Amino acid sequence: MHYSNYIENRSMKKFKKFIKIICLIILAINLIYIVVVGILSILYNFVNPPITGLMIYRNIVSHYPIKAVKFVPLKSIPKSVQRMVILLEDSHFYKHYGIDFETIKESYRINKKYDKIIAGGSTITMQLARTLFLTPNRNYVRKYFEVIATLELELFLSKERILELYLNYVEYGKGIFGIQAASYYYYKRPISKISLDQYARLVTIIASPIKYNVYNLEKSKKLRFRYQFLQERYGIQ
Repeated sequence: MHYSNYIENRSMKKFKKFIKIICLIILAINLIYIVVVGILSILYNFVNPPITGLMIYRNIVSHYPIKAVKFVPLKSIPKSVQRMVILLEDSHFYKHYGIDFETIKESYRINKKYDKIIAGGSTITMQLARTLFLTPNRNYVRKYFEVIATLELELFLSKERILELYLNYVEYGKGIFGIQAASYYYYKRPISKISLDQYARLVTIIASPIKYNVYNLEKSKKLRFRYQFLQERYGIQ
């Protein structure tokens, strides 16, 4: 009987030690992630990311080529493009601190109006956090780290810089990142030299840039309704 209790106590001590080690590892991972993301967020005030987590993921998993980003300052991106992106992706971008329940409500209202999923609930900052530091895989662990990165980006970067980085690193196809690269790829011209309709098409496909493009977006119900929404809003024929 005593021997049996000894074995149980010993097993319990080992189990507690194991749990303690796991907790310390999790804590260490969290601290390292917070520090690294914080440092990079501060650094990105002054330099542009040479590569992103999404680029690395696409290269390793899908073998998409990693190309240099055709970076364009926010002031050189037409205001119409900026407004379209904010309208579809994060209508309260300038009013929240990265995580916004009003954006979710607004997305629901738009989607209900058209009876289709046109707008998503993730803010622009959340999307940027995924692009810079994480992968597109959807799970609760990624969402947790996404929230941390989102709050740090909002803490250390201005709204203008967040939007600038988003527009320059958003995915637009297989190995295509940034709205300037997309403009050259599809229209052979810089973003400042294309039409309002072409703006709308580029903004529309942000929601599904791998499967669809500016020429076949009508094949997707979601993208078709996003495009029609912009057409109505901006009087595009």
